[in-house]
Amino acid sequence: MMKYSNLNFWLIAILATTLIVSCTNDDESSQTEVVVFETAPSSAIITTGSVNVITENTVRYHTIDFTQAPYTVTIIETENEVVIVDLGPAPVFAVELKTYLDVINKTGSVIITHNHGDHYGGAVNFTDLDFYAESTIANQLNNTSDFTDIYPNNVIGVSGTQTIGDLTFSFGKVSNAETGENGYFYNEEHKILFSGDLVYNLSHPYLREYTPNDTNDEIDNWIAGLNVLKTNFSAYNHLFVGHNGSRSDIEVVIDENIDYLQNAQGIINGTQTITGGGIATTHQQVIDELELLYPNYLEAGLFLSLPDAFFPGDPGADWF
Repeated sequence: MMKYSNLNFWLIAILATTLIVSCTNDDESSQTEVVVFETAPSSAIITTGSVNVITENTVRYHTIDFTQAPYTVTIIETENEVVIVDLGPAPVFAVELKTYLDVINKTGSVIITHNHGDHYGGAVNFTDLDFYAESTIANQLNNTSDFTDIYPNNVIGVSGTQTIGDLTFSFGKVSNAETGENGYFYNEEHKILFSGDLVYNLSHPYLREYTPNDTNDEIDNWIAGLNVLKTNFSAYNHLFVGHNGSRSDIEVVIDENIDYLQNAQGIINGTQTITGGGIATTHQQVIDELELLYPNYLEAGLFLSLPDAFFPGDPGADWF
């Protein structure tokens, strides 16, 4: 009888110990991992724009909006790495960007969203870093002399998923929209989407490449792409755009862009009357009407549709 009691005692003791260890392990595994980041670089470094920093448990985002347009560069910072998304339009911006990154002082990589100079112009300051882009866009960049003149290395093309820095990103694109190929990418773990110029934040979008007289309607394609993004990413935490920072209300900002594009399409095509009556027949009338409809929007790329925008004699966008 005594031996049986001793056996019961030891069985109970072993069970209790197992439960304590199990509970302790559960408590430890349920603790949220947190990275203690160094103090962010001073925003005073960026004299040509503004800086916004969002810090979360294991990742920190720096959006740098250079005043002109505004062009946005996003820095994704993890414990040991940084990934820089786009580089602004010119070396003058990139000098300050590089100074800012030097303060962070971590190994880096670059992702370019699409083949427009205002997103890669600062590449000359980062030739020591690996560049990535969606595979079609990487091929475009590698065959664009304006780009290869300032970045002599090969841009690494990504089809599907790629680990860059400490994070895994999935890449996609929308064809014949804001430009011939618009790339976007996302990280599922942190629920972050980088839309490049598919989404503008309270800014007039670049409509220069809209050619309504052709059979392929770029605004229709653009809106279709935005609806795909809305379906797939509305529940994500952050959307980082190519112009004017970031948003957390992703469905709202995408709907804002769809509304804008539908108005622009109607005004340019003559199916929507302008203020005061009649239809637009000149580039300036289109721009004036869009400025009336969206008075608080930042300039961004709207005026690049005007005649003489890029060079004397430039006919402007092919709208009429």
